[in-house]
Amino acid sequence: MKKTAVFSFYWLVLAVAFASFSARAETLPPLVTGDESIIVTHHHMQTVHGLLDYEARAGRLAVRNDESGQVRAYIFFVAYVAKPQPGKQRPLTFLWNGGPTAESLLVHTEVFGPRRYTQAGMQDNAETLLATSDLVFYDPVETGFSRPAQVDDTEFLSTLGDFAVTAEFVRAYRARFAAEDQPLFLGGESYGTWRVCGVTEMLAKRGIPVSGAILISGGVPGSLMPPSFQDAMYVPARTAAAFQLHKLSPELMRDRQSTMKAVAEWTQTVYWPSLDRLDKLSPEERESIVQKLALFIGVKPEQINHKTLVMTNLEYRKGLFAGDSTKELNTYDMRIAGAEQEQPGRARTLSGYLRHELGYQTDLAYTGLEDGYMPRPGPDRRSTGDRWSYNHVELTPQSMARMNAGGGPPLSQPWLQNAMHLDKQIRVFVAAGRYDSLNMCEGNQLMSAKLEPDLARRFMHACYEGGHMMYRDQPTRLQLVSDIEHFLLGQ
Repeated sequence: MKKTAVFSFYWLVLAVAFASFSARAETLPPLVTGDESIIVTHHHMQTVHGLLDYEARAGRLAVRNDESGQVRAYIFFVAYVAKPQPGKQRPLTFLWNGGPTAESLLVHTEVFGPRRYTQAGMQDNAETLLATSDLVFYDPVETGFSRPAQVDDTEFLSTLGDFAVTAEFVRAYRARFAAEDQPLFLGGESYGTWRVCGVTEMLAKRGIPVSGAILISGGVPGSLMPPSFQDAMYVPARTAAAFQLHKLSPELMRDRQSTMKAVAEWTQTVYWPSLDRLDKLSPEERESIVQKLALFIGVKPEQINHKTLVMTNLEYRKGLFAGDSTKELNTYDMRIAGAEQEQPGRARTLSGYLRHELGYQTDLAYTGLEDGYMPRPGPDRRSTGDRWSYNHVELTPQSMARMNAGGGPPLSQPWLQNAMHLDKQIRVFVAAGRYDSLNMCEGNQLMSAKLEPDLARRFMHACYEGGHMMYRDQPTRLQLVSDIEHFLLGQ
């Protein structure tokens, strides 16, 4: 009887708690007939900056053709808003992940949002960026709950189409919630840095000021540096990974700081210039470079292509532990062998957070977490990346070969630089992970330094201990958020 009584009391408490939560949820009706309502819930939490009361908004905004008014897509977002202090204006920061293209759950629930995913479930994130800025997490078309309005509409699965729909979403959100006067910041991870740069240019051309661009694990898009620069600047990350995995020679394992300083100097003063004059190198010079490169990245000289003097990303990740296929280095964090394992229950926890805690109750499948319906017989759902069109440049056999060798997408364009020329107030924060095979800490600084002085001085750089998702290292996560807080406040 006692167990039954306790069990009944437990469910009574849950029922009361759920009823309390439900009573706090509001529905904002659509402004246009046929559009969807926005769900608003109210929350409070303790942050490192003190007590924070905030509201969460979850819903989908319609994107319309400006001439016809026809709905082209429905964009899902989650926004968090807090009251500003008297006399102060809170920044408004739009954030998204990469791909192309992916939903925003990583930056949302692992680093910046007020609630953070852990193996124990969703927990308050005391270091949330919401303490400093209102936040909008954006899910591109065909990710999350975002969908095109028309079947088989592929205009959004391209570089330029993606920029256009994102710029329109930013405009529509600010108009819908009367947020046009808040300082505007755009932040993206990986390919999402391209989206930041392209959207910043589009907004600048329309006279919409962007106060700052936050580029995480994506370098400095649009620098148009030659392939030789990338080949050279990938080396320091490999040295750091080889040091961490104890694959360097004893003399290089004595002091990491000295080793990293030596490799940075060599790549910039010897290796990169040599790659630019391959056909003029003597056999002795070639052999010297091969020997030094092998020493610095922890492989055997015969593993390096003696014709190109380059070891591609894919070759290096497979070759550091040559002969052991179980130890291929992870693309996003070269300290790890193999792919990172999906944590059991993650999809269920995050789905529950969106549908129940935030109150966005829908039977749509959240693409990226869940699999929805596909006709049978027929193929499985293809990823957006498999269908993507890099329509900002003409793809060449050389660029395709670099992509297939793990060298990243084709060269971006100077979207951000164009925007910075139009708007002299735009500032840029660039973050990279030391062990990310796709990024280059030293290279980022060199790329921005090559720009005109007026542009170069508006860049801030940070290199963190971590991989592509550097915030998965807790000390790095705390430092990253703190650095971005100072950036948003202009400190």
